[in-house]
Amino acid sequence: MKVHVKSYGCSANIAEGEMIEGQFETADETNADWTIFNICTVKGDAKILREIRKFKKQNPDKKIAITGCIAPSIIEQLKKIDKDALLINTHHIDKIKQLIQEKQNALEYAKTVKLLLPRKRHNPVVGIVPISSGCLDACAYCSTRLVKGPLFSYPPEKILEEARKCVQDGCKEIWITAQDTCCYGFDINTNLAELLQKIVAIQGEFLVRVGMGNPRHIPKYLQELSTAMKHPKIFKFLHIPLQAGNNEVLKAMKRGHTVETFIEILKAIRKEIPDITISTDIIAGHPTETEQQFEDTLKVIEEIKPDIINISRFSPRPGTLAAEMPQVHGNIRKARSRKLTALQKKISAEKNKQWLNWEGEIIIDEKVKDGMSGRNYAYKPIVIRKEIPLGTQIKAKITETHSTYLVGKC
Repeated sequence: MKVHVKSYGCSANIAEGEMIEGQFETADETNADWTIFNICTVKGDAKILREIRKFKKQNPDKKIAITGCIAPSIIEQLKKIDKDALLINTHHIDKIKQLIQEKQNALEYAKTVKLLLPRKRHNPVVGIVPISSGCLDACAYCSTRLVKGPLFSYPPEKILEEARKCVQDGCKEIWITAQDTCCYGFDINTNLAELLQKIVAIQGEFLVRVGMGNPRHIPKYLQELSTAMKHPKIFKFLHIPLQAGNNEVLKAMKRGHTVETFIEILKAIRKEIPDITISTDIIAGHPTETEQQFEDTLKVIEEIKPDIINISRFSPRPGTLAAEMPQVHGNIRKARSRKLTALQKKISAEKNKQWLNWEGEIIIDEKVKDGMSGRNYAYKPIVIRKEIPLGTQIKAKITETHSTYLVGKC
């Protein structure tokens, strides 16, 4: 049986797509017996439904299976597109081959350690290591908990075994990923900092990138995390979503942290690691957000100056609290998103200018339009306009800066 896998969404979903491909003989769309859609509906299901509908219209006789983050709200719509489609949620990818062979659906919740499965890596330089599933929170706008369930931290020894396998396979970057990395281990009496200390003890040349985490959990082990992040085997990069710069909006979002707590965390980490790259997320036009509250967010962004801002225009997710709240008009959400984008470009350009003439080691980890791209110790993307093999470590000097990337020469 040959399959073609289409994966969407976050790095955790991409990792699961690699694990699915590892269990099958893969083929292109034309020659595959089954097409597997490994979907992410946490960020919105309209695009996914359009993709599947288009595929079935063009390939009415093709067999499809849908896996990944299948929100309960779209199950009926998926069956309308194809009544014979198999629905196998994210908790059952370890036995997806058997389920497809037996033409079985599997939508019930299960605790599954999604590690040490066969893989077909999309990028031979990058090893994506999931460390947990689910989360401890129930943010008003997010459907993650509805799909992934409560926090289930994977055993440290299994994570370390997966990380060692990545290094043995030649990966130069290990991406630690989860729905929320910052609450890792709270259910098994450990934490993210302790896990990082164990990972960096693995023999080999590699750098660890820590994935997104909720800042509300960091104060429980802030000093430990700052110490762990200083290790030379860890990228000086942290992705912690603020979501809004007003405490009333954060309360409506059920985020569990305040603006002040977020700023304190950044100050403490920047004191220990001054040149750390900070990535954050902002939602434009969350229900209840007034114009003044949005202006507060702009002021906070100006104050904290994150290197990267991922901006999402609010979109209601069925089954969430925010979907039932009075909505901010679409035109207002769009206008706020545009203002945030303009501010983000300005700040990112200013931050990146500070790297002009920097010289140092980078890992080439991606083929891009103008040549190759690599990452330095602060996870800054640096384009080198020449062909260099993936995984090569080179010395580069920054000669140009842009809002989203740097350009270097070697």
